[in-house]
Amino acid sequence: MEQLYRDQFAHYINTGADASSPVWTLEGVGVDALSLTYNPQIDQYKTIIERNANATFNNYQLQTSVSGKRIYKGDAMYEFLNEARRNMKAIETQILEVEMANAEDSNYVATKFNCLIVIDEFLGDSATIGYTLYVKGDPTHGTVTIADGKPTFVEQL
Repeated sequence: MEQLYRDQFAHYINTGADASSPVWTLEGVGVDALSLTYNPQIDQYKTIIERNANATFNNYQLQTSVSGKRIYKGDAMYEFLNEARRNMKAIETQILEVEMANAEDSNYVATKFNCLIVIDEFLGDSATIGYTLYVKGDPTHGTVTIADGKPTFVEQL
């Protein structure tokens, strides 16, 4: 059994104009932590003939918040976020999660999600930007090959 580490999971954001020809940008420059929060949606109920409650799982509301992303000139992800901030817009795009420790013949296990990104904070004492990413809809599973630092996603059929 081998322990996995955070750097064995990569998160790319599509910073291109649309989903049909994505420009995958690796997130991580200036970021101390990025974890996905699943926010399970549970219905709890108790009938009058039972002493204890029941629970049913409905879905997940997956999201991540990045706060205090240090700003670096030339960081493509910062430039992408800053453009939305300057124009007071939300971003509709995709996030690609690549399991770098889980590869078969240079094909990494990957999951792609549609998402919405909103800016939460800007500047502060240390020149940072913060945002929240909300996953929209169901995941698309597949594999990724990486050439020259850029992933190519192939959907699992």
